[in-house]
Formats: sequence, structure tokens, C-alpha cells
Amino acid sequence: MIGDKKIRIRRGFTLIEALITMAIFSVMMIAFSDIYTQNMHYARQIIVRAKLQADARASLEALARAVRVSNIDYTYYAGTLPVQPMTTLALVNPRTGDKSRIWLDATPSECYSDGNNCINVTTDNGVTWAPLSPKGVSLDNLKFYVTPNMDPYNFNQSTGQYDSNAQPIVTIVAQFHGQGLSANDAADRWVYALQTTVTPRLYLR
Repeated sequence: MIGDKKIRIRRGFTLIEALITMAIFSVMMIAFSDIYTQNMHYARQIIVRAKLQADARASLEALARAVRVSNIDYTYYAGTLPVQPMTTLALVNPRTGDKSRIWLDATPSECYSDGNNCINVTTDNGVTWAPLSPKGVSLDNLKFYVTPNMDPYNFNQSTGQYDSNAQPIVTIVAQFHGQGLSANDAADRWVYALQTTVTPRLYLR
């Protein structure tokens, strides 16, 4: 004691207390880091899945538009459709007579050379082909269900009537898949199946 004043000695942290504090802080930082990493992973997954769905729907809508402005090319199937479902859809432009073929292609040179299958289309009767589905999206399956099985535009002279009186209807079934964030993780490979039914807009006889 000096005069009337007391000397107060402030006690600091011991080494053990400092180590415990650092350990607790480190555990909290690791926990927050894991939570942040998982949230970022989920956010990226949502973005990738949304893109896959948008690309798949765009591909199916492109197929639907092709069917709407065309007729079924029954001559490609020799007048009678094969057993359903079909893997190749043959169309013909009713105004120009141009013939189109749509099918699932696994040839890299005719897709995007990225190892993915694509929807391939030709509008010049098979001379040149071009991918119809977007890049980065692969198809596991593409099938076409078409009715009627006989040409409703062909008038049979022997019977005095058309081969069929039903308007053509095309049901398209496609299964897409996209690769997620880890290429080696099978659980990160998402599948998206779509189906639509379309009729050609022009039905004149």
C-alpha cells in the first residue's frame, strides 16, 4: 500500500485457458466451415438440376414443334408403322415434301464430342445430321409412340376409302440425365424423365 492507494494486480490468462479457448474457437470455425460448404454444394446442385430440367424441356418442346408442322412419313415405314415404341421418328413437310428423321444418337462426331448421347435430326433425308438437344445434357432413352399405324392420307383405290380415319398422334418419351458436381459419384447423377403428346396441326385430305 502506497499512501491511500492500493496496488491491484490484474491476473491474465493462463496457458491452459488460452489453449482451451483456441480449441473451442477452432471447433466452431470447422463447424461453420462445414455448414457453409454444404450450403454452397446444395445451392450449386439446385442450379445444375434447374439447368437440366430447362434443357430437357427445351429439347422436348423442339421435338413437339417439329411434329406440329409436319406429317408422319409413312413411306419410311413402308406404309405400316412397326411395333411400338419406335426409336426413329420419320416426318415429312406437307408443303415442301422435305423429309426429317429424329432419333437418339450415340456417335460423338454427330453430337458434341463430349461423350453424351443427343437427339439427332436430319431435314434432308439423312444427308446431314445436327444435334437437337442442348450441349451438356445426355439422353438415356428416346421413344416414339405413333397412331394410327396406317397412313390416314393414303386413299386405297381397291377399298374406296382411306387406310385410316384417325388423325396422327405422337407421344414422345425421353429420359435425360445430367452430371452433378462430382463426376465419380453415382448418387450425384440426376435423371429427369419427360413425356408429351402432340398432333400435327395440318390434317387435310
